[in-house]
Amino acid sequence: MNIEQSHQDVLKIVAAVQGVVGKDGWADDDAGWNICSSGGTAAAQYTYATTRKLPLHGTPDDVAGKVAQALDAIGYEGARVQHDTTLTPKRTVIGYPNGYNGGTAPDKFGIQFQVNDGYADLSVYGHCVPGNVPKLGTSLNPRPTDVP
Repeated sequence: MNIEQSHQDVLKIVAAVQGVVGKDGWADDDAGWNICSSGGTAAAQYTYATTRKLPLHGTPDDVAGKVAQALDAIGYEGARVQHDTTLTPKRTVIGYPNGYNGGTAPDKFGIQFQVNDGYADLSVYGHCVPGNVPKLGTSLNPRPTDVP
């Protein structure tokens, strides 16, 4: 996987989740590139976090179950629905690949999804892939003022 593929993979995951939860109302988007470690060579990781505070189309368990199915459909088989009762209010959660709060894959890839009544939160940590962080102002790393 290269930098462009890793970037597209994160966007595909975000689109799949938003396709289930609803495309409207997502805010506080925090997306960007980070330097990561890849066996001593230059490597980059694209991350994306976003939150939605609108009514759901179903119960939190129903929505999380559909998100798990959507992830399965794009190649992330085995995402399981869990519950975090340590949060207030409690949340239905998904953590991939190692379960909720189970850490990331060896290449630092991971998905965290939380949902409760009127709230959804998604964080995607893309694959750490060889290469340099894309230059600011390019299509893979637009300046904030370049984004509509």
